[in-house]
Amino acid sequence: MDEARQELKEITKLKKMQLLWGNLFMLVTFLLLSHLLETGKILFATWIVILFILVMVVLSLYTLITGTIIGTKTTRRIRAFDRKRWGETKWKLLNITEVVLYLGMGTGLIYLVFNMDFDLLNPNLSSFTFPFIGAWVGYNLGEIIRIAGLKEQAANS
Repeated sequence: MDEARQELKEITKLKKMQLLWGNLFMLVTFLLLSHLLETGKILFATWIVILFILVMVVLSLYTLITGTIIGTKTTRRIRAFDRKRWGETKWKLLNITEVVLYLGMGTGLIYLVFNMDFDLLNPNLSSFTFPFIGAWVGYNLGEIIRIAGLKEQAANS
């Protein structure tokens, strides 16, 4: 019982650290994409996002097929904990959902790249800023709610 509580505290601490790094990554991504948008390199930025999605698809498929968790030590520890907590079938279902969502986003972006005329676009920063900040806030709220759920679980055990 005490060992499970200690593990939950450790995972909570690791998830907070992961949230901090995720926010740093979002900030750097926002600044990079803002710069590319302001300099008129929207097509280049789109290809960078497509490449990132492709890498995520490959890593997710590798994890799904082999069961080997890829990432930093923190990420591997958190994902192993989630895998154990959710069970094998739910874990696989969530990974399949992740792969399908990545493929859908990538396919949609590739469709836009080949079917939109980027020269006619008049990109401004405000049309990019609000959706990005909305996604950022949603990411933070989701992670904070998950961390709070772990704290409640630790208090109940």
